[in-house]
Amino acid sequence: MPPPTHGYEFGGPLGALAISISAPAVTYAFYFVCNEDGCPSSSFLQDPVGNIASKWPGLSGTFDWDVTKYYFLWYFALVVMQFVLPGKTGDGVVLSNGKRLGYKFNACASLLTVLAYCGFMTYKEGFQWQFWAYLWDNYLQLITATLIFSTALAFYCYISSFFTGELLVNDTGNFIYDWFLGRPLNPRIGSIDLKVFSELRPGMILWPILNFAFMAHQYNTHGKVTDSMILVNVFQFWYVFDALYNEPAILTTMDVTTDGFGFMLAFGDLMWVPINYSLQCRYLAMHPLELGPLGVAGVLAVQGLGYWTFRGANGQKNDFRTNPSDPKLAHIKYIETKSGSKLMITGWWGIARHINYLGDWIMAWAWCLPTGYKGPLSYFYVVYFAILLIHRERRDEAKCQLKYKSDWKRYTDIVPSRIVPGIY
Repeated sequence: MPPPTHGYEFGGPLGALAISISAPAVTYAFYFVCNEDGCPSSSFLQDPVGNIASKWPGLSGTFDWDVTKYYFLWYFALVVMQFVLPGKTGDGVVLSNGKRLGYKFNACASLLTVLAYCGFMTYKEGFQWQFWAYLWDNYLQLITATLIFSTALAFYCYISSFFTGELLVNDTGNFIYDWFLGRPLNPRIGSIDLKVFSELRPGMILWPILNFAFMAHQYNTHGKVTDSMILVNVFQFWYVFDALYNEPAILTTMDVTTDGFGFMLAFGDLMWVPINYSLQCRYLAMHPLELGPLGVAGVLAVQGLGYWTFRGANGQKNDFRTNPSDPKLAHIKYIETKSGSKLMITGWWGIARHINYLGDWIMAWAWCLPTGYKGPLSYFYVVYFAILLIHRERRDEAKCQLKYKSDWKRYTDIVPSRIVPGIY
C-alpha cells in the first residue's frame, strides 16, 4: 500500500486532529467505563452517555496541582538519573544526513532505582500501602497530568525544531499535521534524545508502578492477591525490564529511525502506554479472579511462546544490524540490495517479514486471558494491538518499497508472509 502522493499519513491534517482529540477521550472513557460495577457494567451498556455523565467530576475534579507537579518531577528525576547513574555509551544508526548520534544506556538502572525508592517508601510507612494508595486515589488526576506534559512536550519539540537545525522528517507546512507526527527526527536537549528517553523511561517505568498500585488496592480491598493479578504483574514487569535491559535495541526500531517526535509518540509514550496498558491490572484490582493451577499453566504457555518469538526475533535483528559478521549469525542467509542494505531471508526473519510482531501479539493474549471474560473491555489491548501492528507493518512496507524498489519484490518473493506465517 504505497503512501499517498501528497505524503500524508493518518488521514492528513484532519486525521491528525481527530486522533489528537479521540485518543485522550478514549483513555478518559476507559477510566469511567471500567469501575467497581463492571468493565463495562450492564447499566453502562444500557445508557453509556448517562453513566459517564453521572461519574464525570467536572474539569476541576480531573486536575490537581500537586499530582501534576509530582508528574513533572517524575519526568525530570528520570532525566537526572540518566545523567548520574552509570551506563554504557554507544551510537545509533546512520541517519539520512550521514551522522550517528551518541546515547547513554542506563534505563534499567533507572528502573531499579525507582523500585528501590518505592520499596523504601513502603517500608517507611510500615507496609501500610499508603504510598501505593495515593496512586489509586489520584489516578484520574494522574491521567490529566500525563496529557498536559505530553502535549507540552510536543509543542516544545515542534517550536524548537525551527531553531536547532535538527534533522526534519515532517515539514509539510501544516501545523496540526507536523505537530502531531513531529517535525524533528531526534529532538535533543544537550545529550538527551527526547524521543528515545520518552520511549523507554517515563511511561514504561510508570506502567509496572501503576500495576503494583493496583495489586496493593486489590489486597487492601479484598484481603488477598489473586494468581491472575500476580501473572499480569510479572508478565508486564518482565516486558518492561526486558525492554530496558536491551535498551540499545530500540535504536533500530521504526519509531527511532523513521518517525518524527510529535504528539503521536509523546502522547503514546507518556499517557497511552502506562494508562491503557495497565487496564488489565486495574480491572483485576476491582474484580479479583483465581485461575487455578491449570489456568496458570495455560497462560504461562502462551506467554512463553510469545516471549520466545518476540525476543528471539528482535535480538537477531539487532545483532545483524549491529554486526552482520558476528560468528553467531554465520548460519543466516541474506540478500544484498542496491542501496547497500542486507535483508535476512533465513532465521527468524525468514519465517515472516515482521515475525517479532507475532510474538508481541501472542504476549498480548497472555496479558488479557487472566482477566477471564465478563466483558470485552479487558481484551481491548489484544484488539488494539492487532490493529496497531498491522498498521505499523503496512507503513513499514510502503517505506521499504520506496527504499529498496525492485529488491523489495525479490525479498518478498522469498519471504511472502507479513506477520503470521502462511496466513498473513
